[in-house]
Amino acid sequence: HYYITNNLRLRQPGFLITSAVMNNDSLRIAKGSVVCAEADLRGDVTIGNSTIIHPKVRIFAYGGPIVIGEGCLIEEQTVIINRGDMSDEDLAKFLKETETRPPQTRGGRNAPLRSLQVQTNYVCGKQEGETLCIGSYNVFEVGTHVESLKIGSNNVFESKCKLGRDMTVGDGCVVSVFCVLDKEDHLDNMTVVYGPGNQRRKQQDKPMPQTQQLEFLAKVLPNFHNLKKSNVQNVSNTQNLSARNESAD
Repeated sequence: HYYITNNLRLRQPGFLITSAVMNNDSLRIAKGSVVCAEADLRGDVTIGNSTIIHPKVRIFAYGGPIVIGEGCLIEEQTVIINRGDMSDEDLAKFLKETETRPPQTRGGRNAPLRSLQVQTNYVCGKQEGETLCIGSYNVFEVGTHVESLKIGSNNVFESKCKLGRDMTVGDGCVVSVFCVLDKEDHLDNMTVVYGPGNQRRKQQDKPMPQTQQLEFLAKVLPNFHNLKKSNVQNVSNTQNLSARNESAD
């Protein structure tokens, strides 16, 4: 067994080889996106055009790649993680570690995690697991937690809601504040989830795209935050990855 610390493998009993070092070699940010350097993005992550990612967002492609479409708004303290087969206990350790040790952002790049003690066989960025695909024009409000592998487009996820790994979401849905959807299930198009019992109802129209807010944030955020540089011209990479994931099913 090994204990990985800052790119060094040291023998220590009781630990498996871990993905303690998550570099940004596979981070793809499309032109027009605004990704704050204080956001923690690690592993094989693709960000579509005109997507806004606020500071203190955590996106971890741990058990497989993550693909996010265009025009999404991802607010502070949101967690999007492709957890693979990571246990609940290991996930809790992982999230605690990344919350208490925020990334260094010199040059717009994240520093590696140090002293991360998570027992899992998945290696970040190696695409060993299924792709987590998020469509376009989705809004993730403050503190949203997302593990779902398939999310459509034009959805709104309100503050502090949670989507488990076995949950899938169609298009035009709304998941209200504090709702937890952690069982194997699917939200049909135009479904609203609300209340302490996760009641459901249908709505007639899809949530409106946050076009004006996206345009405003794209102008304002660069004035107050360092940004990660875009390195992809358009969203075609995202579309290809999404198609590959669909064909794998």
